[in-house]
Amino acid sequence: MADDRQPGFAALIHVRELNTQRQLSSWSRRGCLILLMGGVSLAAQSPGKMVTYKGLEMSVAGVERAPTASLKDCPPGGNTVNATSRPGEEFAVVKVTFKVLPAFQPNTMLKRPVVTDESGKTYNTAVSFVDVGTTPEFACAIPFRVPTGTMLKSLQIDAATLEIPAGKH
Repeated sequence: MADDRQPGFAALIHVRELNTQRQLSSWSRRGCLILLMGGVSLAAQSPGKMVTYKGLEMSVAGVERAPTASLKDCPPGGNTVNATSRPGEEFAVVKVTFKVLPAFQPNTMLKRPVVTDESGKTYNTAVSFVDVGTTPEFACAIPFRVPTGTMLKSLQIDAATLEIPAGKH
């Protein structure tokens, strides 16, 4: 490639240097973008505050939105019933992790979970807690039928309230 400002061989070196600088700049921008995307992803996936109630450690791991949801009991068992949302609604599927502590009593009965949105309205689920102490650690995906775009604030399991951190609802 010729450059009237740079005679002969120097013009080729100049073009090669420009291409190298452009490549490095492009890689730098991509690297920053990847780091930013990774940071956002990590922030959104970091677990919520752990709450201990009746010998169970619980935390909200995240919320996903879906037009259909499984109504499996918690911990997940043999129930294979699925539900479909209606127009203007979606399922907010709250993912909760549990750890059974030594203080947990096997005969403990837990009420069905309830989720509260930012305006204070509550939503129920069809999911029940069944045989909770049979597995030392488990995770449940608890679906709630909500109006599309509803921002969730907290999840209540019996008398325990788990906040749903910003970026997870």
